Amino acid sequence: MFGFGKKKDKEIIRVQFIESGQENAFAASEVPIDQLPDTFEINTTLSIAGDEWTVVSAEPPRKAEFRKTGSLVITLAKYQVTQIDPAKILYSLPTISSDLPGVEAATSLENVLVVYEDDWRQFEFLSARLENEIRQELEDTLNIYQTQHDGHGFKQLHVRRRVDIPLPEKSLSLSELENFFSLEKTYDGIAFSNAAATVVNGFARQTASGWIFWGQTDNAGYITTLCLRPGTHTESAAIAPLMDDFVKQHQLLLVDWVQVFLCGEGAESFDRYGE
Repeated sequence: MFGFGKKKDKEIIRVQFIESGQENAFAASEVPIDQLPDTFEINTTLSIAGDEWTVVSAEPPRKAEFRKTGSLVITLAKYQVTQIDPAKILYSLPTISSDLPGVEAATSLENVLVVYEDDWRQFEFLSARLENEIRQELEDTLNIYQTQHDGHGFKQLHVRRRVDIPLPEKSLSLSELENFFSLEKTYDGIAFSNAAATVVNGFARQTASGWIFWGQTDNAGYITTLCLRPGTHTESAAIAPLMDDFVKQHQLLLVDWVQVFLCGEGAESFDRYGE
């Protein structure tokens, strides 16, 4: 009767627009929440007074968050086309996977995990039976570090092609993963930042310590690709004993291809990750 309890969600959001590199907003507007995207983590372009702007960042980035606060600050950069000498282009990563999953139209992106395409299978679990192929791929990635590293990038990158099926068929179900780890958040799916679509049969689950298991299942709920993603302040020690037990029980190896880190039987313990 006194109005205590849960605060009502905001239907009108005060949006401030700031040009990248500036401190003060150059425009502000009261915008109905239905006219704003579910997340600004997907690449977004806005038209303001006839000019095209690219969203650099948004705070907070998700509709679920600015619906509660009633305010949103968007940092923008003017869209422009720049000519670059192809010979001077560097790759930001030493290696990527050769494959990408299929995507499909999404009714909502409000509760999805948004990642870059290049994140796909960069930190992943693989069958221990693939150890020879894994070590060959790691050697090729080390070679890129040793021969192609140039300042903040790489003149060439290694495209991994030896392992197209990382996990044996029907060897690990999503429910088994959920029962093994203490998972406190379930995402509705996965989206790549370059498209407003979600991965077919994509999933993501977050542990209490902030680590995110994500990937893809078959239609029966068995995991076909299982990736790992650290949170903002996660530490390997918080989950290391459980992770070591998980890979041992399921005869897996955990590989961070970019960090050239291999975890599992005959390799490192997970508590060494990030050292």
